[in-house]
Amino acid sequence: MNPNESLPSEQTLDRRQKKTRRAIYAAFEELMAEKHYQQVTVAQIIEQADIGRSTFYAHFETKDDLLEDMCKEMFDHIFEGVNEYCVTHAELQTADLAGKLAHLLYHLRDSHSGVCGKLVREGEPHFTNYFEEQLSVLFERELPQPPANVPQALATNIAVAAFSHATAWWFENDTQHTPEDLAHWFCAMLIH
Repeated sequence: MNPNESLPSEQTLDRRQKKTRRAIYAAFEELMAEKHYQQVTVAQIIEQADIGRSTFYAHFETKDDLLEDMCKEMFDHIFEGVNEYCVTHAELQTADLAGKLAHLLYHLRDSHSGVCGKLVREGEPHFTNYFEEQLSVLFERELPQPPANVPQALATNIAVAAFSHATAWWFENDTQHTPEDLAHWFCAMLIH
């Protein structure tokens, strides 16, 4: 190294890491547009992103870790309830359960080139497990108290399964109804 050169600052390194992650995400999204999740390989992601193998592994240990990172980013945003920067639903009210579910549905449909929606529709197990774990967290906080003698865990499990199936139905029907419609229908069924 030339003594007149300085090491990259943390901010520059952080920007590089973010740029690399965006390239990896974009490559994964492009491949997912063409293939099923199980058909996509780390080697294909590396080639599509035009990065080295060690660069990919510096960010993610496996393809499943990449998917989980994308999901975590999406769910963290949804759980924060901030949607002022969301292009398709900046005016959505997220104070109640229906609003939070609609917010989730918008992101499943619109984020990461629709990869998450495709994974719901295909019933990809790794994504479905993560999705249902996150729904459990949301429902444990937001569901009304179940009737007497009904364990909270059972009510949560039923709600998770029902919303997971409703979401798959929505994607199988090409999201013909709005996220707000599906969220309100689901909440109305919970009450009854």
